[in-house]
Amino acid sequence: MNLPSSIIGHATQKDQLLNDIESGSLAHAYLFTGKKHLGKFTIAQWFTKEILTNGKNEEEMEQINTLLEKNTHPDVLILDRLWIEGICTDWNIIAKSSTAPQGHRAKSKVKTDTIGIDDIRALQERLYETPQGDHTVCLIRSVERLHITAANALLKILEEPPGHVIFCLTAQSVSSVPATVVSRMRVMQFSPVPQKELQPLVENLSKDDAAMVLGIAQGAPGIVIRCLQEDDRLRLERQVRIDAHHFLERASTLERMKRMKEALEGDEPPMLFFRHLFLHLQEKLRSDKKEDVEKASTALHQILSLLHTLQSNVNRDLVATHAALSSSSTS
Repeated sequence: MNLPSSIIGHATQKDQLLNDIESGSLAHAYLFTGKKHLGKFTIAQWFTKEILTNGKNEEEMEQINTLLEKNTHPDVLILDRLWIEGICTDWNIIAKSSTAPQGHRAKSKVKTDTIGIDDIRALQERLYETPQGDHTVCLIRSVERLHITAANALLKILEEPPGHVIFCLTAQSVSSVPATVVSRMRVMQFSPVPQKELQPLVENLSKDDAAMVLGIAQGAPGIVIRCLQEDDRLRLERQVRIDAHHFLERASTLERMKRMKEALEGDEPPMLFFRHLFLHLQEKLRSDKKEDVEKASTALHQILSLLHTLQSNVNRDLVATHAALSSSSTS
């Protein structure tokens, strides 16, 4: 478990969780919701540490923290990265983030990231074991991955949970989790972190890079940290930013078609190019020139229409061509 040295933002949620521990009013299950990279799972890991170390002396706390850092604490079960045939089969890598039993997935040669009923059953067997301490904490990342049968199996556990078990689950939205499951948990909503709280993270970057990173993060600390820790990622963001600017300002229709196809079918992360297009257009919308604002508004509408079209199974070459031809009229 990657124990955070500090938590960025979410002070209200932290205070509420600490109060639950100190007042002895821990819920048996929590659901942390909010968009990707806000730090929901980081908070869940921090909360786990606070639960397990509560009331312990300094030596006991040190022992607990050591086990958590090694991801070997017997009272913590984590279902995060899953074994997937042909995609993720290295047990050493999986063990860095997940401690729940997954041997059944390899035996059945599971090919998806869906959390199945066998995953919940394997987890359930461990949940009923007597903990070494006062609590067993079970963390499940992205519970929207639950298959309906797995969700029903989890619901049965939540309806009559073992008294020593605390669940911490994360999801991008409440609506992505079956209502029956949600009704058995205490829901905590996480919102984007204010830019002023993220600003110290980018103080060593150039002014342009800092503005870009904060812009693409949109209040998500995880995106900022990734850009800071991965040089290749920061270089990629810089290049895509340049591409987006050229696409909107100077590219020919042929160049637009080529770049759009790359964005739809290339190797770069999905939606990365579109995110930089949006950021560039947002800058234009803040312009003092009425003409710039009108062009940016039209282009923004066309991109949103394109993304809506992509949700259906249409020919992507035709979509890219249409988008390139449409956007050329706005430059």
